[in-house]
Amino acid sequence: MIGCAKPEPVQDPLDYLQIGVDPREEAIAVIEDLRRHGYTIGRRIEEPGYVAFDAVNGPYSTVRVVTTRGPSLSLQVPDVRWPERQWVKLAPDPRPDFDRDGRHDVVVAIREPERTCLAWVQVNLDGFVAEVFRSNREWGDSPCVIEVDPSWPRLLVEVSVPGATSPDARVRVPVRATARSWALDDSPSAVVHWDRQIEQREQALEEATTRGDALSYGRLAAELDWLEQLRKAKEPVLEPAGDGEEAR
Repeated sequence: MIGCAKPEPVQDPLDYLQIGVDPREEAIAVIEDLRRHGYTIGRRIEEPGYVAFDAVNGPYSTVRVVTTRGPSLSLQVPDVRWPERQWVKLAPDPRPDFDRDGRHDVVVAIREPERTCLAWVQVNLDGFVAEVFRSNREWGDSPCVIEVDPSWPRLLVEVSVPGATSPDARVRVPVRATARSWALDDSPSAVVHWDRQIEQREQALEEATTRGDALSYGRLAAELDWLEQLRKAKEPVLEPAGDGEEAR
């Protein structure tokens, strides 16, 4: 009987091999843990290879991204490194697809006093999370992405005027992606934006002069001067997109 028995097929060791984790299952485990700690789960998005969601528990809020490598990005408030942040959550759709791989990216809304900034990250095929955009220091201080164009790699970035006596001196600059980096946008639509900012400030400067408002005059003058410097910049130093730095 033993000699006539059909031998059992040999199991291929590769059948047991699994690269990474299932993002959905891993996200469920993270979500359940947050719920046990009093968090309410908010928005959730799923793309091939990753799951992203936000959650809140009173003054505490968090955004998590789980990829095939497991939990890969965690932003939370409060955070001692960023005391000005008041809350974080996933920004509403539509979302961009920077590398055109068919998977939409993650955009996180970060609330600060008087403004909401956007953080734009993408998940690559290996499950790593990386920043899509990082502002150039030469454009200004305390950068804050105000808008992300979902259909084209363009941004609107608010920056503080370097060296200004008024801490409220800020301008918004349009930025676009080039072949390998980011640059100040000089497209026709961007030119309209530049002109509008300058015209509005010139008018406000006249009004401040008329009423003798020295504080407003100083702020507006600094903003106009910085806008003019940025527009005249020939070749600003740029930060490359997708420089390989992984967000943890």
